[in-house]
Formats: sequence, C-alpha cells, structure tokens
Amino acid sequence: MKILIAEDEPLLRKLLKDKFEKNDCTVYSAKDGLEAIEIFGSLEPDLVITDLNMPFASGRELILHIRENFAENTPILVLSSTNNESTIKDVFDLGANDFVEKPFRMNELLLRVKRLANFN
Repeated sequence: MKILIAEDEPLLRKLLKDKFEKNDCTVYSAKDGLEAIEIFGSLEPDLVITDLNMPFASGRELILHIRENFAENTPILVLSSTNNESTIKDVFDLGANDFVEKPFRMNELLLRVKRLANFN
C-alpha cells in the first residue's frame, strides 16, 4: 500500500514514515500541504494521512484538491491536535474518511489505516 503522509512536524513525520514502512507500506512524506498536493498528483497513493495546519497549503486544501481533482474514493485520515467539533465536522464535510486527535496511540492509528484500506 502506498501512503502519503503530510505533516509539517519533522520528528512526527519521520516516526510515522518509519512505523508504516515497518508494516510493509511504501511511504511518501510531505513537509507541507503544497508538497503533498504535488506528490499526490504524480503518485496517486492508496491512502493519505494529513495534518490540518501546515505551511503553504493546509490539510483542508489538500483534502479539497484530492476530492475535486483526483480521487473521490482515496481514503483520507486527518491527524490533528484540534478537538473543535466544528473543525472536525468541516473536514468530514470536505471528504475526510477519519479523524484522529493528537496525541494519538500508534497502534490505534495503524488499525484505523488498515480499516480504511480495506474499505477502499
């Protein structure tokens, strides 16, 4: 499975990349939303994990770009420190499939990703 991880925090991005690669995934990582948009357009990954607040383009913009221009059915999981209900509702309305609040448990994240991948 090809996963795109869009996360501006370098340590978390590396942690996620390493964990998913150890679970037999090919991982592409982006340090900001604009880079994630470029990577998605050229590689069309099987699943996207994105933060909401990133430089140059937000996670919202990434979700909207994917849904409008590429894949209506690519699973998108939002990983964010917000717990604001209206923000969470907004990302689901834009087309996100799941939402995990930071800090998170890695095993729970892996299970959610596997669940999303099976529904695709």
